[in-house]
Amino acid sequence: MKKFISLMICVAMILSSVSAMAYSDSLIVNTVKVNVSSGSVTLNDEGMSVSAAPYVNQNGDTMVDMYALVNALGGEITEKDGVYSVTYDDVEIKYTLNSTDVEVAGQTLTMSSAVVVSDNGTVMAPLRFVSEALGADVTYNSESGEIVIVSAGGLDSGVNYKLLFKYTEKDKIGNSKEHWRFTKTDNFDMSESSYGGSYRFSMNDISFTLKSQKNDGTNSLEQYYLAMQKSYLSSYNRNVMYDKGKGEHNGVEYVYTKYRRLDTVTEAYAYKTDEYFYFITIQRSFENFETAKENTDVTAFLDSLEFDYKGGDEENTVDVAEIGLEKQLAGEEKSEYVDGNYRWSIKLNEDWSVNEYYGFYNKVTVIKPTSIETDDNFNYSYGYDYDDMYYYSSYSSVRDPLIMISTYSNPNRQSAADWAKKNRDDYEKTVNSEKYKISEIKETQIGQIKAYYFEENYSENENEYVEKTYYMNYGDFRYKINLGYDKREEEADGFKESADAVIKSFVPGEININELGDALESDSDIDALNVLNEFKGDIFSINYPCLWNVSETDTGLLLAKDRSKNGMDTTGLLSAIFPNFSLMLSAADGSSLRAEKTSLSYYDDKLNKSTYTLEEYMYKNIAGMLNSSSSYLNISMPNEIEEVTLMGKKGYKADLVLTINGVNNVYYTMYFIPYDSENLITVIKACNESEKNTVYENALDKALNSLKLS
Repeated sequence: MKKFISLMICVAMILSSVSAMAYSDSLIVNTVKVNVSSGSVTLNDEGMSVSAAPYVNQNGDTMVDMYALVNALGGEITEKDGVYSVTYDDVEIKYTLNSTDVEVAGQTLTMSSAVVVSDNGTVMAPLRFVSEALGADVTYNSESGEIVIVSAGGLDSGVNYKLLFKYTEKDKIGNSKEHWRFTKTDNFDMSESSYGGSYRFSMNDISFTLKSQKNDGTNSLEQYYLAMQKSYLSSYNRNVMYDKGKGEHNGVEYVYTKYRRLDTVTEAYAYKTDEYFYFITIQRSFENFETAKENTDVTAFLDSLEFDYKGGDEENTVDVAEIGLEKQLAGEEKSEYVDGNYRWSIKLNEDWSVNEYYGFYNKVTVIKPTSIETDDNFNYSYGYDYDDMYYYSSYSSVRDPLIMISTYSNPNRQSAADWAKKNRDDYEKTVNSEKYKISEIKETQIGQIKAYYFEENYSENENEYVEKTYYMNYGDFRYKINLGYDKREEEADGFKESADAVIKSFVPGEININELGDALESDSDIDALNVLNEFKGDIFSINYPCLWNVSETDTGLLLAKDRSKNGMDTTGLLSAIFPNFSLMLSAADGSSLRAEKTSLSYYDDKLNKSTYTLEEYMYKNIAGMLNSSSSYLNISMPNEIEEVTLMGKKGYKADLVLTINGVNNVYYTMYFIPYDSENLITVIKACNESEKNTVYENALDKALNSLKLS
């Protein structure tokens, strides 16, 4: 739980640029099979009741019972005055009796066959169109003679873009709010979009991504240009850049880079206007690189780009800003959310909105934009987003308040009170009691259900954070609700009341466990610490928790609980500051241990070889670190150097504290142990402030005590 906020802010950032979230009522995937020759229709391989047998009409379209098909694929259908309204993922599709016109997300499309009523009064509709409108996949099995319809389990961004653009007769695609537009071709296919301004589409075997970002004056086109190259040319991506440059398109400046891998070409573009940056990536595979460097579809797309589209009376343009979730969020907000999988519900007020993953998930996040205004504490980062598209952005370190609702089954019939107590006890073991303050378990009422909760308070980067976790049981399932926020949010009028109103509005759903199955929690991290692996390297062997990461270096080994990008960045920074003492590079997000065999030999200015004593080497390196303190990094030694025994050898131990930016501490215990006349063993135990005096540090100490020379 201590990572709840930091984890969720990462999830919120991803969701903001990747996927707009719809309010889905049913995400259960179903398969319908239709055999015209036999007249049979099955749902999940069981006979399905239809009011009339399917048939093929004079246009070659397979006609099916519209009500039966819509209900089987998870939609709902109502009729008024000959207009059949089908709703799915809160998107409404309107069919008119005896008409080929269909209204989808405010756009009028044309079917090849009209909805009709059969002789026995059954509403019959073209199978393919209706199925695709509900996001389903339609294929034909030539061997069995069956048409197979598989529901998609939810529509991206609350609207079926594939269907919309497949049947539209308009020539251009644009966004009047973000002011971009381009000309589509016959083979154009838009797969998804996001409310955060990211769109994905394809032309034949070419994939495109277009993303917009407000130009706040913080970053420059040159900055993007350099950062694009840096990101794409990382050792991890293994790209080779074969072209780069700058240009102007219809008065808009842009930069570009082009890369190839073994059989793939990636082109990255960044365009700048006074209001927006536009980032475009284009990727395609090839067999012959020479012919792949230029592509007519790509050239036509780039030539057609416009960045001054304002919408209005442009009848030949599909305006994506006027369809789907974008329009919905700009207007009326949902007042209630019903989970598509587990059927629980909450009441939403004007402050909070739901971000929901599509598919079968048991966790839903509710987000509120922060009310905290600040001009400082900005972080700058570059890298890839979900769309495999490069962007360089600045964002405030202020975190949005978050509520996460998790659903679990309860196979052991554990009480909610015991569940809360177990989680609190485990949590207390994993955090530094000097930094994290945990309340006792309290009882409350959420709707008609008795719930138990505890609260934790902690500081990070000079700010205080609050987390509350609620536990409750209902039927075969149980629910955990996390609330996390920056304590400064409490200064805003009504914040605590609005968050409490959302949580207290929670109503569990009626769930058929036989249909959905169990939703189990993972084993405790604490239990996992007691399951050990043995690592045997060329120089050292060690016993360590099985879920931790161990790797052999040229001169030793590195054991780490976590190795994230932040940790690696810190490592690189320390390496530059302490070139003579690379062992300290284990500073990271989590606990770590580094053991090295290190030479005591060195060459003086006249290239004469000399050898330090162990004590000389130790004092020289520790002094170098202490003297390297700066405004950003401060290194102190709170205790005197001690004599110790490690691996059966007598040596020395020194404690150092690295303080980053005045607030974040990393604690080091450094060991200097003799190996032979020309070498020593150096061991560094690193522990961040959050894990000091916890089960994680205890596990690290056990690993240290198991360290042996191979």
